[in-house]
Amino acid sequence: MDFSLLFDLEYLPIIVGTLVGFGLLAAVLLVPVYRFLERERKVAQEWTPEALAERMQGQETTATNGPPSDVESAADDTDDAAE
Repeated sequence: MDFSLLFDLEYLPIIVGTLVGFGLLAAVLLVPVYRFLERERKVAQEWTPEALAERMQGQETTATNGPPSDVESAADDTDDAAE
């Protein structure tokens, strides 16, 4: 096989243009896929067993203690109605 065509200056712009074009096309197609996968990876981290346990613990704490601002405002409303 004759490789002298690869080193011919007449074909060099075509070869370089093809390689650059292929690289740009690959980037245009793969960058959105990469960004999507990164976004999905971050969302998936919210569903790890540790993250779920933290959320459940936070909900249990809120359920037992209750939000203090709601309890205080409800008590103030009943005091005002009694007067």
